[in-house]
Amino acid sequence: MKTLIMGILNYTPDSFSDGGLYFTPDLAAEHAAEMQKQRADIIDIGCNSTRPGSEILSEADELARLREVLPAVKIAVSVPVSVDTFYTECARYALENGAEIINDVSGRFNKEIAALVKAAEAKYIVMHNPCGADDSADYPEGAVKDVRSFFEECISGADEAGLAPSDLWLDPGFGFGKSREDNYELLANLEKIKVSGYPLLIGISRKRFIREGSPAESDFATCAANTAAILGGADIIRVHNVPAAVEVRRVTESAMKGEGNG
Repeated sequence: MKTLIMGILNYTPDSFSDGGLYFTPDLAAEHAAEMQKQRADIIDIGCNSTRPGSEILSEADELARLREVLPAVKIAVSVPVSVDTFYTECARYALENGAEIINDVSGRFNKEIAALVKAAEAKYIVMHNPCGADDSADYPEGAVKDVRSFFEECISGADEAGLAPSDLWLDPGFGFGKSREDNYELLANLEKIKVSGYPLLIGISRKRFIREGSPAESDFATCAANTAAILGGADIIRVHNVPAAVEVRRVTESAMKGEGNG
């Protein structure tokens, strides 16, 4: 299966990489259309910044932003739209208004969101996130084992909710509740956390643990990390720079197949 590319659309004034650049419905829709033209397979809308030190919006405030941007983006693109939210009412609105994926970074399997996803015949992404982006958790038995255990708990929840394996996407949560060493341990051992039949989503783009400069200066590092992710079995990579990710996918997958025609 070709690795899918999820293009990030931050509808926020304060996201760590591109906050404020697309903070009107028209600008957001234009950027979404541009990413689709660049060959993004999915557009992921985030209305609530989860960067280190961010102030989390209330459900009502996030829903107000989502009502502004989702209709405009849905008109602008034909690829599936994902909505990054951990609020039930935001997920409900998203699914009722054309979103096909809910991307939940809360760090827990939400039964109410799972039920909404099941009813909408959509996809549910659940991310390992024990303590947010500001702190690192302790993993006495290692981050790999902790993430794998969390994934198994999510799979159990998905089974109870009636979600098919292909409808539960698992995200190890790079940069959330993990030290630099934890992040690299995970990146080096993706095959140990990947669960057969359940798509694995990797979001490393421009994150602190791979950077030496500013977020905008880290696209080369992101390409290196995404190459490792694809080699490790990633099914979806979540990125800011879609053209760079397309090239990473083309070359890496061609090399894996021993082909030269991408």
